[in-house]
Amino acid sequence: MIFLSKIAGFDIDGCIITTKSGKVFPTAPDDWRILFPEIQPKLASLLKKGFKVVFFTNQLGIARGKLRPEVFKSKVEDILQTLKLPVQVFVAAGPGIYRKPVIGMWEHLREKANDGVTVDKSQSFYVGDAAGRPVNWAPGKKKKDFSCSDRLFALNLGLKFSTPEEFFLGWKAAPYNMPSFNPRELDSKARLYDPPDASLTSIRQEVIVAVGFPGAGKSTFFHTHVIPKGYVYVNRDTLGSWQNCVSACERGLREGRSVVVDNTNPDVESRKRYVDVSRKAGVPCRCFNFTASLEQSKHNNRVAVLQRRMGKNLSL
Repeated sequence: MIFLSKIAGFDIDGCIITTKSGKVFPTAPDDWRILFPEIQPKLASLLKKGFKVVFFTNQLGIARGKLRPEVFKSKVEDILQTLKLPVQVFVAAGPGIYRKPVIGMWEHLREKANDGVTVDKSQSFYVGDAAGRPVNWAPGKKKKDFSCSDRLFALNLGLKFSTPEEFFLGWKAAPYNMPSFNPRELDSKARLYDPPDASLTSIRQEVIVAVGFPGAGKSTFFHTHVIPKGYVYVNRDTLGSWQNCVSACERGLREGRSVVVDNTNPDVESRKRYVDVSRKAGVPCRCFNFTASLEQSKHNNRVAVLQRRMGKNLSL
């Protein structure tokens, strides 16, 4: 294996190979062919120019028990034998930090699989077919891409990105759609809450009811800004049912303490339970509406799952 600073990265399925059967998914281990005749000479040219050619592929079927590792390994060996070129291959066999668009495979290459040679991202690039292209993105190309994970993989790494058609065939750049939420567009200096002169906590006894998607940041917000002020924390994930939450809220108020209800509370019915409790106790009730969109909340949940698996904080 050669170890170089310039990396030419490629997806495998839909980029280097396609099915002989014409099916979306292979029907047998040998149901594959090289996608374009231009691929082998193009890869050979990259090697002559001082690039290391690396394949990065997601193979969730391995973790799901639908694809035996030894079968896929044999398939990759057959592909490389057909190409007759030295290629390093990384396989994400399940969900988690190695599955594109998360950058775990690249980080493993950079840290442990390039013999100490520093990777130069400014001279490297990545090619893949999961590019977010819409229906009818080119003549004769009626199906939309199944995702944009390859484009996002390159974006997360700061690499130049191309589709297989653009890179191997010289096609012009195709239109594409990105996820509606882009964490890079968030304003880190934006106000934490509106109106800016509002008080997060009160010296008077009260009930605070949260509204927001799972992953909108409710728990982090309350544990950072409200719970340290002595509020009773009520949460359905820990208490198990809304009935238990209502009981905990009533108990906290009887003890003379303020209460924060950290649930999604998406409808009038769920919120009314705590409004009624506060009215019965003669204390005011405020609603904290967390405005993170559904897509941002999904992103936050994915990051949280990865953080738990890695045991460290991520910024994605």
